[in-house]
Amino acid sequence: MKAIKTYLLPALLLAALSLGGCKKLLEEDAESFVSPEGFYKTENQCIAALNGCYNPLNSVYYQDLMLPLEAATDLAFLNSAALDVKFEISPANPGMGDNIWTACYQGIMYCNAAIHGIEGATIAEEKKPQLVAEAVVLRALYYYVLTSTFKDVPFYREDVSSLEALEKINKIGRMDASVTRDTLIAELQRYAPHMPQTRTSEVPQNRVSAHLAYMLIGKMALWNKEYQVCIDAMKKIQAVYGQLLQYPLTDTYFRNKNTPESIFEVQYIWSATGLKKTTQVAAFFTPTKTSGTSTYNGINIPELGSTANPFNSITPSEYFMSLYPLTDPRKEIILGYTYNGVWFSRPMANNGTGKPWMGPKFWCPGMDNIADGNNQKVFRYADALLMMAEAANELDQVPLAMQCINDVKMRANPDFEMDTYPGKTEFLEELKRERARELMGEYGRKWDLVRWGTFYDRLKETVAIEYEVIENNLRPYHEYYPIPDKEVVRTRGLLTNDAYK
Repeated sequence: MKAIKTYLLPALLLAALSLGGCKKLLEEDAESFVSPEGFYKTENQCIAALNGCYNPLNSVYYQDLMLPLEAATDLAFLNSAALDVKFEISPANPGMGDNIWTACYQGIMYCNAAIHGIEGATIAEEKKPQLVAEAVVLRALYYYVLTSTFKDVPFYREDVSSLEALEKINKIGRMDASVTRDTLIAELQRYAPHMPQTRTSEVPQNRVSAHLAYMLIGKMALWNKEYQVCIDAMKKIQAVYGQLLQYPLTDTYFRNKNTPESIFEVQYIWSATGLKKTTQVAAFFTPTKTSGTSTYNGINIPELGSTANPFNSITPSEYFMSLYPLTDPRKEIILGYTYNGVWFSRPMANNGTGKPWMGPKFWCPGMDNIADGNNQKVFRYADALLMMAEAANELDQVPLAMQCINDVKMRANPDFEMDTYPGKTEFLEELKRERARELMGEYGRKWDLVRWGTFYDRLKETVAIEYEVIENNLRPYHEYYPIPDKEVVRTRGLLTNDAYK
């Protein structure tokens, strides 16, 4: 795979991007910059431009985003020097916020260019709606990440193909996040019908389906407390995905790529022959290893191999460990107490009271040094059902709320079914616990806590008790990231970070 080189130059459009030879992976090969008059002449050229819209996702959904969303929450902590997990971020030192800001706006720039180019392309008109819809959905994904991370951010849909357009965009300040979300929801509702209405795993070359659009509608509707909008979108997914029981729990393993339950995964690959697009996520979730061997914290694990070099591992909180009953099969998937029935050394320490490792859901067989080729799972059907349960509970649609949460519980163990509705408040608390049990590590826990308005208090009640650095550094404003200082300077103060003053 050739690496993409991207340049933001006035009056030049997106690089021409083509599909490589790997059937199951979107591969990009940068060829040249061209004007819109010299491109978008064929359907293949339009698809090539769309391929480029996927590329920045590999700079969004990887370890930089995983750590603050999952490893500095009520569920887990990474005891490291990283600014993000120690809550030492600031506008001058924004941690991962700098990379996420850049990658997401790069993705938005690519999507805007592709939409503009496809709309004016010299191809059959009936081909355009699905192609445009794909870019619209990917653009909404980038804005979803931005608004969840920074709250109010600049919002634009212009094609940056001239100095005039660039100058206009440089003068945009923060836009209210709820307004941005409502705008995106309306767009997604309009374009989703033009996309494949099948499971994502059935879409060729791992392109997105309509169900990513519906997930984004639901996510943003929950943020905006538009609960019926969320329910309507989740029912679209439910109509295609059916009963959760048909999807095995092994679908949740990151190593198992593009499984039928999956709604959206970011594609990664590693090959000894040289094909590489990797993350370092697994290195933060793998038990310690004896150098030069396949022994991990006292156990030989041949599937993980001898070449891995894991980092200091993310550690579950006492609160998270308490959420799993012994009969929950997800416990051994997400928390690593044993391997093939043999106990790791760390959990057996201090008379069996030691912390477990993070479990095999996140491990990468044959990891090469710190690089793993697991896909990053972002949205699954179980998440959609729990979203619908939450929205239904808020609207007092008790039968629907109970059905959806029980679908998730009963896949884990039929005995976990909730027989009676515990009341609105307690149902929501149980749903929060169920989202933790089911979805830990899938790029959402911090955003859930912020959306519920409980981020600061939950961390103070959980990991701050265990880790002094959290107790000392955590502040209420850390629920959102600061916009990097360089962006504030670039806009001559139009962008501000009032909460961080």
